[in-house]
Amino acid sequence: MSVLRHHHRPSLSIFATITTLTFLLLSSLAISALPLINTTRKLKLIERVVLNQQKLSGPGSSPPTCRSKCGRCSPCKPVRVSIQPGFTFTLEYYPQAWRCKCGNKLFMP
Repeated sequence: MSVLRHHHRPSLSIFATITTLTFLLLSSLAISALPLINTTRKLKLIERVVLNQQKLSGPGSSPPTCRSKCGRCSPCKPVRVSIQPGFTFTLEYYPQAWRCKCGNKLFMP
């Protein structure tokens, strides 16, 4: 009787092994990258908040809370305005103050 031998191609099993290992490696890299993506989003959000705060704040001054300062008008937001005294001559420097603005109207904070 003759014995039938099955010859496996070594290249096929090596290819399957390499493919499986590559898949596992890429899957683990994708999973480990998720916290980095979330961290990047958080940093961008923090950067936007800081830029908005810097835009509103001036040296030695902080914006007021304008909640319920504009009556029923909405949205009520803090803005810096130049205070122009009633002199007959023009000044080169006008002091600035915080006001609450809604639409075209200014309100005291």
